[in-house]
Amino acid sequence: MSPLDVVRRRFRHHAWAGSALLGVIADHPAPDALRPFAHALAADRVWHRRLAGASSSGLEIWPALDVSGSRALLEETTADWRTFLTGPVDLHATVTYQNSRGEPFESAVRDVLDHVLLHAAHHRGQANAALRAAGATLRALDFIFWARSGEPAP
Repeated sequence: MSPLDVVRRRFRHHAWAGSALLGVIADHPAPDALRPFAHALAADRVWHRRLAGASSSGLEIWPALDVSGSRALLEETTADWRTFLTGPVDLHATVTYQNSRGEPFESAVRDVLDHVLLHAAHHRGQANAALRAAGATLRALDFIFWARSGEPAP
């Protein structure tokens, strides 16, 4: 498997885990779970725009989304990443961007993609902790669980 195919596989898990978590949130719409999940989705959008060479200025980083808004943003970001990763991607290339404070940075594409995945996993964990505290029945979202389950689509 090529390095790019590994990244594509990880993003398939990323989409599945987001969809699975949103299913639990929809059944138990705890605000403490929605907030970190919506943030992870918004950050996905920002990073995708940066890698695509589009402006991310003005995008909300901590949006107040309900389940419906989260679902719409999840569908948008899933489609955006699928499209981005379908084409040729130079993992060793660099991308120049500004953070939300307008500070300039340059990062390797592979580092940005890893950050997107790790950042989302962190906030899915926060959402899961909030759901557990609210009494929800959680789903396993781990990569290894997904892989052993035959890598189901979202």
